[in-house]
Amino acid sequence: MKVSQILCAGGPVDAVTNQALAWRRRFQAWGWEGEEYVANVAPGVTPRVLRALRDYQPAGERVVLHYSGHASGLEDAVNGRTLLVSHNVTPARFFWAYQPVDAARSTLARDQLAQLGRRAGALAGVSEYNAQELSALSGRDAGVIPVLFDDAALAAAGPEPAPGPPTVLFVGRLAPHKRQDLVIQAFARFRRRQPDARLVLVGTSLNQEFEAELRRLADRLAPGAVSFHTGGISGEQLTAYYRRAHAFLCLSEHEGFCIPLLEAFHFGVPVIARDAGAVGEVVGEAGILLGAQDDVAVAAELLSIVSSDPELQAELRRRGRRRLEVYDAGATAAKMRAAIESL
Repeated sequence: MKVSQILCAGGPVDAVTNQALAWRRRFQAWGWEGEEYVANVAPGVTPRVLRALRDYQPAGERVVLHYSGHASGLEDAVNGRTLLVSHNVTPARFFWAYQPVDAARSTLARDQLAQLGRRAGALAGVSEYNAQELSALSGRDAGVIPVLFDDAALAAAGPEPAPGPPTVLFVGRLAPHKRQDLVIQAFARFRRRQPDARLVLVGTSLNQEFEAELRRLADRLAPGAVSFHTGGISGEQLTAYYRRAHAFLCLSEHEGFCIPLLEAFHFGVPVIARDAGAVGEVVGEAGILLGAQDDVAVAAELLSIVSSDPELQAELRRRGRRRLEVYDAGATAAKMRAAIESL
């Protein structure tokens, strides 16, 4: 069988790109042929890995379209032999102040997703949250095929509890909807009780202006206590950050899935997260969820409680490991294979 994959955008540290490459490894294990094509290629991407969409020539094969934002030329590649997988479209309101072009693309993306959803052979979202949005836009049923998360490919978790000063971690692109500003504010309150505490923010930046704004906030509220890792990162570096973390704090206002939550579970890092978008769905009972009424003061109090309660830490680690069973890579792969073969 031949299965091609099409991405709206591709980058060296992009989550959707990594998903497509992980699926290609599965396809190869099944003896399936095919290549990956991308509409918008970021610098640093090897052409042999992701080919330009303009080079795609339909040949009757099955196609998986990983949709993550507006891109030209997708309409010609989508038909009844296409599985459209929605990885989420971030609402435009988060970008107008910092990246108007991205805001415009997000606005266009919803209309394009609706159109493509009516043409594709099958529809799925990587979360129930995304599937419901796709179904509402297209007027058709959409299933759920979670992200392919193979924790066996990750390094082992570190010692429990992690050595060193209390360290709070968040991994995710520096972007307005991720609300790193609230993470910094909550951490600053927590630091009043734990003066030696540290915060680490890992993720590429939306742009220099937004990153500078976050750095100024960190310098004002918690001088010298906040570290940023905004460049490329190796698997070894990311593992080291997780192993040193005592809590993972996610205050995002919009997430279509949030793979770092599963990474935190794998490395035994207690999770505190805002129940927004698909976050509550992914976390389940494995972490502490904040409601819409909970502010940074509540998040800071939870950081204090978790960091000082070994029994709670152990329970959250146990629940996190159990939660990973829901996202078993073999079960996810079986769903993807069934969806493709049904086209």
